[in-house]
Amino acid sequence: MKKTTLFFILFFTIFTAFPQGGGDDLPESWNLNLDRVPNIIRLPILDFENIVQQDSINDLDKTMPWRYGIEIPLSLNMEHGGLWTDLPDGGRIWQATIKSSGALNLSVNFNDFFLPRGSRLQLYNDDHTDIISALTNNQNSSEGQLGTWFVEGDIIWIEYYQPPRTQGSPRLNIESVIHGYRMGRVNVLFDENRGLNDSGECNYDVNCPIGNDFDQKKDLVKKAVALLNLGNGHLCSASLINNALSDKTPYLLTANHCLENSNPALWSARFNWVSPTPICATGDESGDLQTNFTVSGAELKAKSSISDFALVELFNPIPESWDVAFAGWDNSDANPLFEVGIHHPNGDIMKICRDDSGAQKVDANGTQVWLIGGGTHGPGNGWEIGTTESGSSGSPLFDQNGRLIGQLYAGKSACTGLENNNDYDIYGRFGVSWNNGNSPETRLKDWLDPTNTGHTTIETLQNLLNTPDFQLIGDLKIYPNPASTLITVMNNRYPHLSYVFSNVMGQQIHSGSLSNTMNTIAVDNLSEGVYFLHLVDEDSNESITKKIIIKK
Repeated sequence: MKKTTLFFILFFTIFTAFPQGGGDDLPESWNLNLDRVPNIIRLPILDFENIVQQDSINDLDKTMPWRYGIEIPLSLNMEHGGLWTDLPDGGRIWQATIKSSGALNLSVNFNDFFLPRGSRLQLYNDDHTDIISALTNNQNSSEGQLGTWFVEGDIIWIEYYQPPRTQGSPRLNIESVIHGYRMGRVNVLFDENRGLNDSGECNYDVNCPIGNDFDQKKDLVKKAVALLNLGNGHLCSASLINNALSDKTPYLLTANHCLENSNPALWSARFNWVSPTPICATGDESGDLQTNFTVSGAELKAKSSISDFALVELFNPIPESWDVAFAGWDNSDANPLFEVGIHHPNGDIMKICRDDSGAQKVDANGTQVWLIGGGTHGPGNGWEIGTTESGSSGSPLFDQNGRLIGQLYAGKSACTGLENNNDYDIYGRFGVSWNNGNSPETRLKDWLDPTNTGHTTIETLQNLLNTPDFQLIGDLKIYPNPASTLITVMNNRYPHLSYVFSNVMGQQIHSGSLSNTMNTIAVDNLSEGVYFLHLVDEDSNESITKKIIIKK
């Protein structure tokens, strides 16, 4: 792969600047001084006493999705709420602002969703530090429904922008808001010691080593795993899955029980939520990484309680620039030598577990499962490394070859301090799901092998098979330039992006990570002049340098 390096001495080279508001990833209003802002819609205060009591019981049950939020009904649309602003160029902006006091994060469900071509919808928080990927007419569906990922904070802005001469009328009707009361940062409501690592202390971050015989495979298959927001205040885990055509059809595999009281049209999924500072069962807190690899909306294709699987197809294809993967699989139902689970317990950053005893086929009260033996169920002592927890439901189980063979159904495995409790877990078997029932709606083979090739195994497919040269256009946005106090770098592609900020003499002023979706670099104490921002993609070692002007 060609490495592109631009040296500081090339002062005559002109770099394209990305001014604030200049890209589809930035709300139009951020670069405008609008005269009016919408009135804040305030949601009713929640009583958490009963909620906490319910969670203390439900959190122990892996057959239930993990609850992180409460759904609050709301009827808000573009005709009877929010604020329209006509722009001088003929464009229009509609904004609504919703507050749910005490929320750690907020997301929105639309029961009527239609955007004209060329328009966009964006959701962000009150201090402009968190924003979801822009929604466009690509998210329109026959169901006319959509659920969003969440933004941090207790105030959420919904902003629709309609460029001049847009054809067609938008329809946006919000039916509910999810008040997230845990997950994502310190949970000050209940326990000051809980936070990002709400999962048990014996968990291993996915980037922890688990054996030379699997670490290389893990670095690939982890890119298929997603945290699944069910649009009703609950979470599961899931995985992108390859098909026999390797055509990147965006199929997502999870557990059948994740469908309970949820609508896939309102689902959203987040990929690549991986700690940059992995913790390996030491009880310390993992470092966070705020990425924007999120997609919204899916359609159910097949499901069955016989092996507790659900297969959905995302409304939209995975963007070509995303460093994700489509998991390979083995439908032979052969016993694995050892197996590995990758998941998001309690809505936490991605974790991993490993069992060296070899899973066994078991009938669990009518559900055909793989048994990770432990406790009073089967041989073995549970997971040798890590555990699963509520929220891990639907997460993939991989065999020794890194091929998917099941998804988490239930179990009693948990942490006892820094150690696993040596109890069991059970996963619905992929081999049973493959040809179960008499119709495509109850089995996998019609979707994952549509031309009936008869393959029993398929390898994992990387989304980025041919990575283009490292470049700014379309992947990074840097603004404002010239700058006076802060430089913002919006990163929608590179999960391991680092930077060095230097003056014209080559002296380093700042350095660090830009792996979050929105990153800021303080320049308020710098003198006017020319500076250089050197960016490095740590995964490929490709780099590029951008000239920055500081003007007071």
